[in-house]
Amino acid sequence: MHVDTSAALAREAVRKLIGGGLDPDEFLHEVSARVRRVVPHDSSAWMTLDPDTLLPNGALQCDTPTEVVRELCRNELLDGDVHSLAELAGRASPVAALSQLDADSAANSPRIQQILRPAGLGDELRTMLRVDGSTWGAGAICRELGSRDFDADERTFLADIAVDIAEGVRRGLSRRPDPDAATLVSGVVAFDIQGQVVSATAEVARMTALMSGDAAAMLYAVAIAASNRDSASVRVRLTDGRWLLLQGGRMHGAPNDSAHVTVALAPAASPDLASVLLRLHRLSAREREVAELLMYGRRTDEIAARLHISQHTLRDHVKAIFSKVGARSRAELTALVSAHTSHELATAARH
Repeated sequence: MHVDTSAALAREAVRKLIGGGLDPDEFLHEVSARVRRVVPHDSSAWMTLDPDTLLPNGALQCDTPTEVVRELCRNELLDGDVHSLAELAGRASPVAALSQLDADSAANSPRIQQILRPAGLGDELRTMLRVDGSTWGAGAICRELGSRDFDADERTFLADIAVDIAEGVRRGLSRRPDPDAATLVSGVVAFDIQGQVVSATAEVARMTALMSGDAAAMLYAVAIAASNRDSASVRVRLTDGRWLLLQGGRMHGAPNDSAHVTVALAPAASPDLASVLLRLHRLSAREREVAELLMYGRRTDEIAARLHISQHTLRDHVKAIFSKVGARSRAELTALVSAHTSHELATAARH
């Protein structure tokens, strides 16, 4: 079959791209083209995700109409539909096709019946991009309604290549920021109850211009999530290597024709970045716990007691942490996060 003869070449091509120093948007652009050659499809979307919140922090490659993307976002965050990103992130297999659902599940899926079918789309195949226990992104490809479903060989190809794609995204996100980048000033965007922008401060345009891909889609996702949960946040890596923190909050008691949700955009501080940067260095969940406590200045006996582990086990964790991040002391571990903190925050901290 076509997949059998081309899959190995495609995977080798992706592995070569991993070491090419590409940013996530460049990398996923190349990946998308190679996947399409092996697994033909009519519509696709590839995005990076915040591994802690699973909210999109880079809608990087997408040829799906904007309105369909907005509807899919609302479905993902509000409807609790089949094959949600949160559900798939916890599965053993990184891929799932809608054609694998039973008839009742498909008939009762708002995404299938109210979004994909009216848009002329049939089978959808989602791929979770995870490596070392962290989910760094996701891809969704669709075929036109009436086309054949994704078969087992095609699902296997994407399952086999998912970890390689995830590794490429992880490496792209690991690049340190440009030390000469211009100062960023925080901004705010207000959304109405329908998710439409009501107003925004002038600084927002400058920050969104530095986001990879569809910045409006990222802001929209945070706003929709906040409207449902009262609050939501996501860390977003800018094209110059710096990180923003997007924080959404719901306005209680606001009339429908006024601001319903606000999303604040601010340079990410060290505590905001600690988890994602430690994940980028492949630390396990327990190692991240230990590392954060070390950076917060806790004594080793306090850490052992808090985590209910022995001093011997703690020493093993610390040794593994230092090895993975290339540090020799707490100070060097803390410097790892500080190196990714925006210049303006670091400057403010010294005064």
